[in-house]
Amino acid sequence: MKTKIQLFILIINTLFILPITANNIEDSFFDRFSVRGYVRDMPILSLDKDFSESEFSNIFHNRLNLRFDATENIRLHVEGRNRLIYNEMLKDIPMVKDIFEEDDGLLDMSWVWLADGAWLGHSQIDRMYMNWSADGWRVRVGRQRINWGINLVSNPNDLFNTYSFFDFDYPERPGVDAIRIQHYLDHASQIQLAVSPAEDTKDMVAASMVNFQQWNYDVQTVAGYYRNRLALGVGWAGNIGGAGFKGEATWFYDLEETEGIDRGNVVAAVGFDYMFSTGTFGVFEMLYNGGYNRLPKEVFMITEPLKPDDIMFSEYAVTLSADHMFNPILNGGMAVMVLPDVEALFLSPNINYSVITNLDLEVMAQIFIGGKEGTVLHGYEGYSFIAGMKYSF
Repeated sequence: MKTKIQLFILIINTLFILPITANNIEDSFFDRFSVRGYVRDMPILSLDKDFSESEFSNIFHNRLNLRFDATENIRLHVEGRNRLIYNEMLKDIPMVKDIFEEDDGLLDMSWVWLADGAWLGHSQIDRMYMNWSADGWRVRVGRQRINWGINLVSNPNDLFNTYSFFDFDYPERPGVDAIRIQHYLDHASQIQLAVSPAEDTKDMVAASMVNFQQWNYDVQTVAGYYRNRLALGVGWAGNIGGAGFKGEATWFYDLEETEGIDRGNVVAAVGFDYMFSTGTFGVFEMLYNGGYNRLPKEVFMITEPLKPDDIMFSEYAVTLSADHMFNPILNGGMAVMVLPDVEALFLSPNINYSVITNLDLEVMAQIFIGGKEGTVLHGYEGYSFIAGMKYSF
């Protein structure tokens, strides 16, 4: 609690001190301060695999994105989300408050302000950073998103910010406490260095990435320290016959030997994407998750992001998705993921309709079929139907 109080004081002080010190900008404070965000309500109907039992839940979601332009080169960002969740399953989870309040960062920026039976109120700051940029340099300090992935589904190069493909309620994706330095050599080349510290050095992440062009491909190389493991990776993005061709792979190696556990493993994903003449955008991606079953998983929900060295609930995954814009206000799509070694199938159709400016209606489903006994997905067979109304401001 003390850390949270200190964090709140830090945010307030920063917001009010920066306008005083930023004398080289003539605009007023309010001209340099912006607030964006949205409110969204998502009722969810869940059915078991036999359609014999049903359950209703609801998520009311509010997001706020605050930005302050302190000087021509310095910006402060504070972003977060507030959620009010109703779900009868919460009654059966005695540690639910502790689970939602858990924050892996150096600063505790996750609060549960309501935990009463089926009701849960949760607030979280997932971005709070200072950004400085000038003359081809960019330095960002604080909680931020460091996106080093290339593929559209699985990102083994993304040592800092993996995400769950099954999380429909978090399009912004998680952030990480880190210091990142970027230097742009030209329009296609840059060098990045990022460090995410931790109280225990075995939990920290530090890596560099070099981006360049070769043979009409955008190429990146990654090297670093990932939670007491060496990480070496490569990624690319280009075209073959008019189709986008992307891929990334990372080799992880334990710096300390543990009896009975292989020290090294590879995670790799390759994919193709294509825009058809009809306006349909298709994606095909294959994943090899060499870290599967290397260590036991501790999973509360499958919407939790896994780690880049064990990025999926199976050793193999094949994903096919298609999105089509029927007209300027209506689009829809379908995603299908096959997990052959755990005998599971995931389908997610969706429709999005723009009711009026800044007001969108989305209808989607998540369908889990199969799941070998003894695997994480075995208990998730069933159907979820989700409707969402979102107002952006």
